[in-house]
Amino acid sequence: MKTIMSSYHCEPDRGSEFETGWQEMLQLAAKCSDLTVVTRPFDLEIAEKVFREKRITNTTFLFFDLPELVNEFKKTSVGKQVVPYVWELVLFFFLLKRYSRNQFQHAHRGSVGSYRFPSLLWYFSPYFTWGPIASGEIVPIHFLSVFSWKGRIKEVLRLVLQHTSFIDPFVLIGLYKAQKIGVATTATRNILPSFIRKKAYLQSDYYVVNRSDFQVDYWNYRNKEDGVFKLLYVGRLLEWKGIMFILKALRQIEGKINYEFTIIGDGPDKYVFQRYAEKYKLRVSFLGIKSRQDLSFYYASHDLFVSMDMHGRGSFTMVEAKMHHLPVLALDITDPDKLTGEELMIIITTKQQSIKAIVNQIAHILLEKYTEKNQVPLCQ
Repeated sequence: MKTIMSSYHCEPDRGSEFETGWQEMLQLAAKCSDLTVVTRPFDLEIAEKVFREKRITNTTFLFFDLPELVNEFKKTSVGKQVVPYVWELVLFFFLLKRYSRNQFQHAHRGSVGSYRFPSLLWYFSPYFTWGPIASGEIVPIHFLSVFSWKGRIKEVLRLVLQHTSFIDPFVLIGLYKAQKIGVATTATRNILPSFIRKKAYLQSDYYVVNRSDFQVDYWNYRNKEDGVFKLLYVGRLLEWKGIMFILKALRQIEGKINYEFTIIGDGPDKYVFQRYAEKYKLRVSFLGIKSRQDLSFYYASHDLFVSMDMHGRGSFTMVEAKMHHLPVLALDITDPDKLTGEELMIIITTKQQSIKAIVNQIAHILLEKYTEKNQVPLCQ
């Protein structure tokens, strides 16, 4: 079967949206005879290595990107919404110069992405699939008090966009043309119009992590480190990731436990967390972006992974942490579809709970785990 796949994010060893697009590509390559992947430019060296290892010979990449000036605009909050949208539309004209209508037997719009971004890939095939899509999750209104004023405005605008997107003809026609739509969470499925919802299905293989990308066995140890309780966060630094919940809890128990909070990653809201940590003299280290191989050391040498996502989607890093036998602390809205499994999960209850009560719960668990670590000998 001759297949074309478009993916705004598709690159190995990048995590999140990039990794989902990459896994979608590998799955399609195993099913079809001829696969063309249209994505943004990246270094093909790693991809070619994977292809050699997996003996993939039926896949070719076609690179397309917007001008650099447009991509610079993507660094702004508005740009993050506008640029991927424009990329999907301009991509159509890029492909129109190369392919005719229905030239492929199957078209697939891959990588996890918001349903708010359209796709015109259906023009090139009579059978069009789309997914996984996300962004149907809504932050509980009372959680907005954890955000900065800028963060609150962004979340309110996001809420407006979630619903006004369904009056966008480009979005609607893409969803209408799709024979199958994979969704990352039930919240996303439920927000779709009823005539589209019936062909949407929960994509249970959404979270795919390759053990071979890490050094799981080599770093299979955790020690006391002089009684220091070590917390870890890995991912993009965005306010809706809920890092502020942890910072507030640490502030509440400052002086009661000997701790270190390691934050790995980068993002536009990094300054919000840095400013708070500096103001209250919290022991937080911002280490920037690390490679997959390096992450094994951090996963295996820390005591607790924190994943406070407020959009209710969870992340690859939860799976990666549990792969290293690292317990994961999460809100009960973080992983509503239990796609990452319940093993090693420590759940914070949020239903009918105030922000203060949630922070108290987190603080109590941190105190409990700190005491447990310093009273019970750990396996070396």
